[in-house]
Amino acid sequence: MYLKKLTLKNFRNYGDLSIEFSPEITFIVGNNGVGKSNIIEAISLTSTMRSFRNIPDIEMIQWGFESYYCSSEIEDSQDRLFEVGCSCQGGKLRKRIKIDGIEIRSISEFYGKFLTVVFAPFDINIINGMPELRRRFTDSVISKTNSHYLSDLSEFRKVLLSRNRFLKLLKEKKNLDMSELDVWDHMFASVSSRIIKARKKFFVELNDLFKNSYKGISDDLEAPDIHYASSIDSDEPDYIIRKLSEIRNKDSIIGSTGIGPQRDDFIIKNHRNINFVNYASQGQRRMAAICLKISECDFIESKTGTKAVIMVDDIFSELDSQRRKNMIKVLKRGNQIIFTMVHQNNADSSGFNASKTYHVSNGGILDELV
Repeated sequence: MYLKKLTLKNFRNYGDLSIEFSPEITFIVGNNGVGKSNIIEAISLTSTMRSFRNIPDIEMIQWGFESYYCSSEIEDSQDRLFEVGCSCQGGKLRKRIKIDGIEIRSISEFYGKFLTVVFAPFDINIINGMPELRRRFTDSVISKTNSHYLSDLSEFRKVLLSRNRFLKLLKEKKNLDMSELDVWDHMFASVSSRIIKARKKFFVELNDLFKNSYKGISDDLEAPDIHYASSIDSDEPDYIIRKLSEIRNKDSIIGSTGIGPQRDDFIIKNHRNINFVNYASQGQRRMAAICLKISECDFIESKTGTKAVIMVDDIFSELDSQRRKNMIKVLKRGNQIIFTMVHQNNADSSGFNASKTYHVSNGGILDELV
């Protein structure tokens, strides 16, 4: 599949924009702060229903307006038109999503239909940052290829919220029927088991892909391994129920659930079992983050047989010349690629021949360069 056309209305700094993309390579160049990344953000929104920068919808509405609209027209795909609109009136936010004119009510009906992968400078936070960022990366990639997993995540969040609400009441010394907590424990164990099993399977496959991409793009002699770090020793429901029973008193004192998928993480280590972030330089960490995103592409394509649209949001400036060359080599994989960058000479020296090049100037003015 490839993105043919993007249309924006009152989105960020774009009042009314229509831009067509090459099926191969498109460059979007311009100074910092002119809105290059906003184009990538709009595409990611029509692909995943959310900003790749994790920005709230209300902040993407152009200043002075009450709504935004984004649409992506796709070629070589069963589904052709993805539309996302959001309005804020009277303090109430309303979001509507359509595929080919039909309104979508469930995220599982939308997610994974228009496949995109974004490479951005802050991807390094997946390596350096909090476990929540790694869980978000994990859940996002699996969900793009497994709608059942996405449904399980939705169910899990509801069960966890209900169990934690009950625990908070216990913390407040409320007189409650403890059989209700037994019900939540059984539901929690069942859906947690499915999520943990899916994650374990995912990381077995992702680790091989990660090591291959790391060897191809990094100058390091040894590629580290990805290890799934679960807060529970077993993924069987009966075991999870027993553990919940064992920590029930502690959970009731704290007012939250101490084990489960919401506590899990993944860790990158070398063959001596040393945590990657404890010895890796900033450059090595950045390369590891890029390799994770390349592995995401490989994983998605191996499961769906469809090439994702790759978007590279101004990360060449973060790399030295050798690592830039290595990245260019692995990106030449037949996908449609959309680059944003500051300088035209970065585009000219990237190793790619652009079919289309656009220049963005202040005020969200877009001009095609020929």
